[in-house]
Amino acid sequence: MRFLILTTIAVISLVSLSHQANAKVDPLQQAFNDVNVDGALVLLNDSSGEQLTNNSVRSQQRYIPASTFKIPNSLLLLEAGLVKDEHTQFVWDGVKRDYSSWNRDHNFASAMKYSVVPIYQKLALALGEDKMSKGVRLLNYGNKDISGGLDSFWLDGELAISATEQVQFLQRLYHNQLPVSERSQRIVKTMMLNEANSDWVLRAKTGYGVRQNKKIGWWVGWIEKEDNTYFFAMNMDLDNTQELPYRQAIVRQALKNLGLM
Repeated sequence: MRFLILTTIAVISLVSLSHQANAKVDPLQQAFNDVNVDGALVLLNDSSGEQLTNNSVRSQQRYIPASTFKIPNSLLLLEAGLVKDEHTQFVWDGVKRDYSSWNRDHNFASAMKYSVVPIYQKLALALGEDKMSKGVRLLNYGNKDISGGLDSFWLDGELAISATEQVQFLQRLYHNQLPVSERSQRIVKTMMLNEANSDWVLRAKTGYGVRQNKKIGWWVGWIEKEDNTYFFAMNMDLDNTQELPYRQAIVRQALKNLGLM
């Protein structure tokens, strides 16, 4: 009898383990597991308002926005008249930098696409601390703290924003609901175009920040489909620059896991 009970328990245990092994992994978390990194992805369904994440705690945690700040920054520069539109030209200053894509002339759209930090730093200084501070508060962007240097606060200063706040900000931009002109919002959305095909349009911006020796990678944006739009914001811990391609790979894989791409 005792042998029968033990055998039954063993069978139940094996069945339980089998069910656990076959249980579906969160499609968002699976994308992180595939490349063995830690991070959070928030996905917001525009129509239903449903919000998904693989990490509810981290999705609320604020991090330096790095070059994802080029989205609100571009809005403020357009509003101030420092940049006319996406075609405004910037002549290379001749200084050779580590990123070869920076060592040439750019227009405003390509400056965003290639995250040309020197151009945005000069424009931030031209905008001035008062207008920048008021603008960030007006947009209600993250913690709204621009301390740490007018030309670097979004790279290694005190400005911080969560993935959840990012998708909320992007949704307002998508619907032209930010407290700036519709023209500026439309121009920035044009500049954010990454890829388009017959099924969807992808608009997004990457970010790579280092603050207090902590490296953070971002990819934020949205995918427009015929019947709906999905906003996303992903941040991840980075050990080295070789992991930078994971930013887009994680989001793309998660969207594929959900049948959205």
